[in-house]
Amino acid sequence: MKVCYRKERCGGGRVDKVDELIIAALKDDSRVSLAELARQVHKSRTAVESRVQKLIEKGIILGFTINVAEDDQTLQSAFLMLKLNGSSCHLVFPKIYQYREVVQAYSLFGDVDMMLEVRYRNFEELMVFKENLLKIEHVNEVVVNPVLKAWR
Repeated sequence: MKVCYRKERCGGGRVDKVDELIIAALKDDSRVSLAELARQVHKSRTAVESRVQKLIEKGIILGFTINVAEDDQTLQSAFLMLKLNGSSCHLVFPKIYQYREVVQAYSLFGDVDMMLEVRYRNFEELMVFKENLLKIEHVNEVVVNPVLKAWR
């Protein structure tokens, strides 16, 4: 699990060093017990509970999330470069965003008009998706760039 928070709200004296330690600990494991969190920041359990509640109320901690594994198949990533007829991203996007494969769509300046970040299970699925894109009005060309390795 992880905690989501708004870093820009952490400035301006809104959080102190203890709050920063609490946020860091929750980002590492948002399921940590209040007692364990209190031990980590050297405060009482009730003090830590109160601080966490205030961080939530102030909108600094936005929520607690979990990362769920996909079904038993690992998803792969690719970037698809689309060349369109004229300035037609605004016409093509409504037809593209409904596909479950699309993670993000970008309008670009230059030789490529639109770039899609997609997730797929196997290469055949990716090629079917490409063919579906080519059937959309205003889409002239689709170049598929599967991701070999993501550097972090």
